[in-house]
Amino acid sequence: MIKIKKIPSYYLVTKIKEHKQIKSDLLSLIDKIPKNSFENISHTDWNLPKDYKREYLDYFYKIITPYIKEMTELLEEQSCTIQNGWFQQYYKNNFHTWHRHGKSNFANVYYLELPDMKKTTRIRPIVNSKKSINLIAKEGEMVTFPAVFQHTSEKIKNNFRKTIISFNSDFY
Repeated sequence: MIKIKKIPSYYLVTKIKEHKQIKSDLLSLIDKIPKNSFENISHTDWNLPKDYKREYLDYFYKIITPYIKEMTELLEEQSCTIQNGWFQQYYKNNFHTWHRHGKSNFANVYYLELPDMKKTTRIRPIVNSKKSINLIAKEGEMVTFPAVFQHTSEKIKNNFRKTIISFNSDFY
């Protein structure tokens, strides 16, 4: 028989100081990606070929490199590898079902556009848990949490757009 035991856990919130300067540039670069939906998400590049040119990611990675180095030190690790970057744009009635990211230590979500702070990322640390929490973050911040945690982006009920850039990371 398997028993579930509680352990303390955490998530990181990183304020991207350059957010106001980079927001319009990132949105313009994302606009270059052909309109492409996936499941209940209006626009994403998640399901485009991995070799598809993503200029916004090259730009974004340059900006966050010092923040990743700071996280690496905070976690008392030597290095970090970033993989599988993508963006998602949510409009009214869009959502992302409960899921987790395999083959990585952490999932990361940068809130490029977040008109409603109640619509960040909702997590639950164990399978089929009835208890879940919304991560507390603002537009211009990036959350980093264990990739094994199930998470979702709840349905957008208003007429606004939420845009995130997400990626997986391994610290070692």
